[in-house]
Amino acid sequence: MRDLKTQFASALLFVLTVAAVCCAVVNFHQQSLYHLPDDGVTWVDRPSADGHNQVLALHVASGSQGYNAGIRAGDVLLRVAGEPIAITTDVPKALQNVGSWLKTEYIVRRDNVSVPAQVIVAEGAVLDRSLYYQYAVGIAYLLIGLFVYYRRVGAPRSVHFYVLCLASFVLSCFHFTGKLNAFDQVIYWGNVAAGVLAPTIFLHFCLVFPERPAWLKRTGVSALFYVPAALLLAVYVLVGKGILRVAASPVEVNWFLDRVWMLLLSVLYLAGTVVLSMKVPHADDPLVRRQLKYMRNGALLGCRSL
Repeated sequence: MRDLKTQFASALLFVLTVAAVCCAVVNFHQQSLYHLPDDGVTWVDRPSADGHNQVLALHVASGSQGYNAGIRAGDVLLRVAGEPIAITTDVPKALQNVGSWLKTEYIVRRDNVSVPAQVIVAEGAVLDRSLYYQYAVGIAYLLIGLFVYYRRVGAPRSVHFYVLCLASFVLSCFHFTGKLNAFDQVIYWGNVAAGVLAPTIFLHFCLVFPERPAWLKRTGVSALFYVPAALLLAVYVLVGKGILRVAASPVEVNWFLDRVWMLLLSVLYLAGTVVLSMKVPHADDPLVRRQLKYMRNGALLGCRSL
């Protein structure tokens, strides 16, 4: 029975790995070809005096196309290329219809006066070095996971370790382009799910490697570690699908959720590092002690880069 479970886990992980690698390759190719039209303005939703929503310029990057066209923070966007703008998500849709490096007319309201602005819509940032670094980190995670798993497939916690490496690969190599098609949505939600779950998987692994402590053998205790991640992921989904509505704009909601995620990630990785550091002096097996040190040092390096 145990051999059957091991074979099923191996087959499932193989399928998931192939799917993740294929998606990462296609996504990397799209990153190099597709860049979002951009005006250099951060648009947010704000209620007007009469209670209706208005799209307001929260920040205008100095030297950007919007700035050069005369748009300033506090301006209310009314139209882009003749299209009415009611909510912030209307802006990227309108810019996609316009395309990059084309001049289009914005109508903004400033001091209750409608003002036209001729904006040359630019492209978002190209694939930069930081993104290449993330892809390199993701590939390293995957190669380490494959090496450990298929070399010691029957070893305790090998599946757990590989799941951690696979989640880290997805987190590092899935990047939303803003193309707004079905594949891009898969990439986005894959990145969100991996980002939320990977820190919890890491802490859980630190607690159970090399041996599961007695208090974690109780039914349901391990599942409790995943409750905060599951709740945060549920909020991401509810907000992203428009089921949970808040007064703030999508930009500000995403900013807040990302700050919460970063806090969760930092706390869990630091907690895992502490657990590993406490286990090193008590490891009798030299190989296990070395493995604990490798993971502890890697976690410390990762925490410093946050």
